[in-house]
Amino acid sequence: MPSTTYISYEENKGFWIGEFDFETISAFIVNAFEQIGLKDKPEWYLGIYEDFDEIMKGHLQKVMFVLFDDYLAFIPERESEIIEVFELAKNLIQDEGEKLLPEKLNKMQDIKDWPQTQVEWIGPLYTDNMIHVVDIMIKMLKKEWNDGDYKVEFEY
Repeated sequence: MPSTTYISYEENKGFWIGEFDFETISAFIVNAFEQIGLKDKPEWYLGIYEDFDEIMKGHLQKVMFVLFDDYLAFIPERESEIIEVFELAKNLIQDEGEKLLPEKLNKMQDIKDWPQTQVEWIGPLYTDNMIHVVDIMIKMLKKEWNDGDYKVEFEY
């Protein structure tokens, strides 16, 4: 059974998600950060980017985290900037169509530095599920997410 991780922003408000699913979503978030640009960005912004980059590369398996509380510090201007990144990530995911096929998912594993963190996908990952997760993170940053024990269930 694959490992799950808990992603949260406010205390006791977050969601559980499969780590491999979150790694894939993180790849699109990293791409969005890079499309927006990292030059001249503040340390807190780069810190969130680096958290997602580490997750994408499989470096944080079993200990996944995004230090939203530390980096964003509940400051609305910061939250808005990261929401923009998430909105672009949603667009990038939507551009993939209905699903990511195993061939593409397995190719995405090439970014991982450590072979033991790679996984072989045998089924597709539906983009609606991925977009749902990004929507939850947007709601978290907007303080519209009140669930503390939600488990994201992906259809495979």
